[in-house]
Amino acid sequence: MRSGYDFVIAGGGVVGASVAFHLAELSDASVALLDRGEVCSGGTGRSCAIIRSHYSVASNTALTLRSLDVFRDFREALGEGDVECGFVNSGYLILSGPGAFADQLADNLARQRALGADTSSIGRAEARERHPWLELGDVAAIGWEPASGYADPVGTTNGYVTAARRRGVAVFENTPVERLRLAPASGPPAARVTGVTTPDGDVEAECVVSAVGPWTRGLYADSGLSDDAEALRLQVSRHVVLTFGSVAPYGPELPIVKDLTVDNKMYFRPADGGDVLVGTGDFGDPLEDPDRMTAAAPRDLVSLQQAQIGARMPAFEGAPLTDSWVGPYDITPDWNPVLGPAPSLPGLYLAYGFSGHGFKMAPAIGRCVAQSLLGEAPDVDLEPYRPERFEQEALLLGAYGSGSIS
Repeated sequence: MRSGYDFVIAGGGVVGASVAFHLAELSDASVALLDRGEVCSGGTGRSCAIIRSHYSVASNTALTLRSLDVFRDFREALGEGDVECGFVNSGYLILSGPGAFADQLADNLARQRALGADTSSIGRAEARERHPWLELGDVAAIGWEPASGYADPVGTTNGYVTAARRRGVAVFENTPVERLRLAPASGPPAARVTGVTTPDGDVEAECVVSAVGPWTRGLYADSGLSDDAEALRLQVSRHVVLTFGSVAPYGPELPIVKDLTVDNKMYFRPADGGDVLVGTGDFGDPLEDPDRMTAAAPRDLVSLQQAQIGARMPAFEGAPLTDSWVGPYDITPDWNPVLGPAPSLPGLYLAYGFSGHGFKMAPAIGRCVAQSLLGEAPDVDLEPYRPERFEQEALLLGAYGSGSIS
């Protein structure tokens, strides 16, 4: 490893990989991407990789619409003929029961159309045509996004890494950033970031991009910045994904479903092998240390999700659990990411708190962050995601309350 770069990116998940690619694509800057394990071995590798534009925060929709264009033509977007993101254009259904959510859904669909999203309100009959497995008797409003779908998180991340390497990015796996390197500054703030320390030595950088997600607080603490770590306003939770089997195969062409009629805002989509993949849009179990995350699925959650998926799709009533896995979520108070220079540490750019949005936004976020780092105007204004917004009480609050559908 050379001793210095213009940019060092800590974190080889999909966000870090996208930032690295776009820095190399847009400039001649020297860039290094460092991961504590293998690329995509953290939260990205456990992502359900759903891609949809249904948000009630306008900037989220703007980012996901640009990202959707990339997923739909991944090779052309990266300029590489041999990369694959595994995008499946299944479409996306949003179900709401009667009451406030139904009104909010209608309002959001109108806002999204104004932003250029291909989305509409449909009735139960049309929804059943698109997804014949569904029981919709308790559903009052339905949104439909025909262009949405899901992808392969590992293939997507490796695609960005491959394209980044070919543009000169140095990629170092099994190279954790142990701490930030700090140097005294002449005025407030009293210090600035000048690089990182790894097991292989110190690496200088004009700018360090922290894209380690759930490990962000630990990076601050290990650097002796405990006060700054408290100011991150970051919580980490453990999210469980389950798959259930049915007598008939659950085909890959069936739409993704977001079910706002249940408290945990369940979502489900086709999984490998004809099973259904089921997750939640709620907070999950609090997690102090993402390195100490138990892999077992709680029995009460399995029973709850089994009952809910069976009620929504009678073919899955009493269906057996076929697999489960867990992943960490890095969650901010408004369930939206933090993107921008660290207020008290010049030389550090923050990218954390994706709260379940990271994969679907990563193509556009990587480009916008790279543009910002290079002094260019980003395609989508990132000011709403600034780190200072929490103390400024300028939270990005979604219409559906706390959860990953903001």
